[in-house]
Amino acid sequence: MVTFELKGQDYIMIKGTVYNLKGETLPGANAVNISRNYGTFTDYGGKFTLILAKKDTLKVSMVGFKPFIFRVPEKLQGLNYSMNITLMADTLILQETEIRPYPATYAEFRQEFVTMKTPEEKIIKDMNLPTEPFRRKYENPEGGLLLPGPFSLLYDNFSKEAKQKKKMAEINRKNNLREKFIELITGETLKIKFNCQTEDEIDELLEFCGISLGDIEIHKPYYIVSKLNNCADSWKKSNQSKEGQP
Repeated sequence: MVTFELKGQDYIMIKGTVYNLKGETLPGANAVNISRNYGTFTDYGGKFTLILAKKDTLKVSMVGFKPFIFRVPEKLQGLNYSMNITLMADTLILQETEIRPYPATYAEFRQEFVTMKTPEEKIIKDMNLPTEPFRRKYENPEGGLLLPGPFSLLYDNFSKEAKQKKKMAEINRKNNLREKFIELITGETLKIKFNCQTEDEIDELLEFCGISLGDIEIHKPYYIVSKLNNCADSWKKSNQSKEGQP
């Protein structure tokens, strides 16, 4: 487990890899935050990334295996965690099954397909839209719905999946900016001159001084140093005022 000190942060990003007992990775395993009803699947390498809040519960499952359940501790200190998860095989005893061709005709197949329920039915119901006519008009034969522009816009901005992606993008942005910044200014210099002891404090310094990834990529190193020096006094005063607060 790789951890970093974190202050005032409720969300944790977990990067996991799922294996079986033979040590083989499991693509297509389902990783779900069952506390908030959203999740993802492992990729071809058995890897997944998911954001959880403290006290949320992670469930990793796959057909033929017993589920793995992990509850994020309330007092957990960290921003990123890496987990290696091994799923145990689960033996299923099925009743005798009779296999027969169905449907017998194309007409029966067409009727079953048109009336088939999809996972998107709940979304449509929550949106208070006409169910059957709407689904038949926008149904994708390969599965799912082809929602028109306005609905896609609403989903991309207000769905749980969209919020999760935004949180992940923000975390990745801060990590990338901090890594590029530390390549120019050593961590020891930041500790001595700016009293930045943690990664959170480095992020706060970058935001306070208005240093972006574009600044680092476009300008010369002396420009970044000059920008830091210009806000050094203000940064120290800001920290002193925070320390003086009860």
